[in-house]
Amino acid sequence: MMLSGTRGRVTEATVGLLVSIAAIVIAFAIGALILVISGHHPLAAYQALIDRVSHLTGFSEVIVRAIPLALAASAVLLAVRAGIWNIGIDGQVLVGALACGVMAGKVAGHVPAPLLWIVSAGAAVIVAAAWAGIAGVLRARFGMNEIITTIMLNYVALSLTSWLVKGPLRDPTLVSPQTPLIPRPDRLPTWGTTRVHLGLVVALLIVIGLSVLFRRARFGLELRVIGENPRAARHAMLPVNRLIVLVMLISGALAGLAGANDILSTKGTFQSEWNPQYGFAAFALVFLAQRKPLGIVPAALVLGFLAYGADILPRVANVAPDFFDLLEGLILASLAVVGVAQMRWQRRSAATAPTPAQPAAPSVRETVV
Repeated sequence: MMLSGTRGRVTEATVGLLVSIAAIVIAFAIGALILVISGHHPLAAYQALIDRVSHLTGFSEVIVRAIPLALAASAVLLAVRAGIWNIGIDGQVLVGALACGVMAGKVAGHVPAPLLWIVSAGAAVIVAAAWAGIAGVLRARFGMNEIITTIMLNYVALSLTSWLVKGPLRDPTLVSPQTPLIPRPDRLPTWGTTRVHLGLVVALLIVIGLSVLFRRARFGLELRVIGENPRAARHAMLPVNRLIVLVMLISGALAGLAGANDILSTKGTFQSEWNPQYGFAAFALVFLAQRKPLGIVPAALVLGFLAYGADILPRVANVAPDFFDLLEGLILASLAVVGVAQMRWQRRSAATAPTPAQPAAPSVRETVV
């Protein structure tokens, strides 16, 4: 029976991988058709991007772009596991990034770099968790739909962070509205001549931690019960409302960590008009990963590849950056179509499968004997 269960899990993982690959292939095929219609040569454009990524510099840039996406996707996945739709990733990234930038600016030059990372990332985690906790409390206490509240909080966060960095939190020594610039020696260390930094290790540890949490920990099992059957969770005397708030706090903290990652590595400051918009990509990433924690890593590389393409192809192939946002949307749509086709095929296979023969009832003589 253990072997049978293992085979079932392997088959499920294989089917999920094939579904994701099929969605990517379909999305790129439709994208190629769009490029042809718009007067571009799709094979030349794709080949130019692959040529860049095949070199160490290009592949390292894909990794750099994949790191915050993996962190944001971890925030989404944790919430989705509990049946919560945290649409407020973008706002939580912004408030966390601003808190990180302000804290780093205050302590830079006064503490060692590792302590600066910890304190600044801690500020981002706390502020973003509190921001996400607003929606969690509204859901748990008043039953308000977290989709609506988190979307509203996104707009509030965008305006609030922009006003703060243009006003009371602005560095008066700089022309453009931004927080104090973090000196290069105080930022996250990089590997060799690339821009790949320590955030990669943090992202991998979080992904592995989520996998262990979902598989081994009681908390992970409770999240699954709440997500799949909230009524059964209440009958089982689980503290559903408390868990909802806790999930939103942790999810917001992970989103804030994605913002801190950018501030402490590639950017070094929070600027007034900066908005990476990781939220949509994070949802696409989670479903591309088939809602599996370890699937986040390859899925993040795929979307990091698209993000790198949005920066490179406008220069080398004259393809608009918005084309890669379109590809993300096509991947999501393809996942939905392939997923529906998979479900119908499974139902049809189950309906046409032969019913196992039932053992014959014992005869009267056998019963007497």
